[in-house]
Amino acid sequence: MTIHPDRTTAGSDRFRLGSDGAMGRRPLPRETVRHVVDSDRRREVIRCVLAADDPIALRTLVGRLADAEHDPTVGTTIHQLRQRIHTSLRETHLPLLEDHDIVRYDRVRNLVASAANCAAFESLLEFESLERPIAGRLE
Repeated sequence: MTIHPDRTTAGSDRFRLGSDGAMGRRPLPRETVRHVVDSDRRREVIRCVLAADDPIALRTLVGRLADAEHDPTVGTTIHQLRQRIHTSLRETHLPLLEDHDIVRYDRVRNLVASAANCAAFESLLEFESLERPIAGRLE
């Protein structure tokens, strides 16, 4: 009789919080990396997850994104914006990031944490922020 300990692991134990380093990391194709960083929301999700020591509640993540995206001159209320962001994260962005092992999304507890490939985006996002022109800077 063979014992398979991974099959008896509780569901909550399978959701590893935080980065598990390079152990489960698999290289991502260049096209996938481009697709991931093509979206401002996905880039901001990765930034938030990288900056956090612990998993982030989905509600907190939605709030941070809404604060960053809110434009008072547009007719959309902050509540409507939060609803749109919440829906797009749950249905589009988090599943895509999870499929590529960039984040882990616990749908039961509504927590988002880094996964094996998340750290690979850190230097890319830092470089991107250095490339952006600073508002009001004269050249």
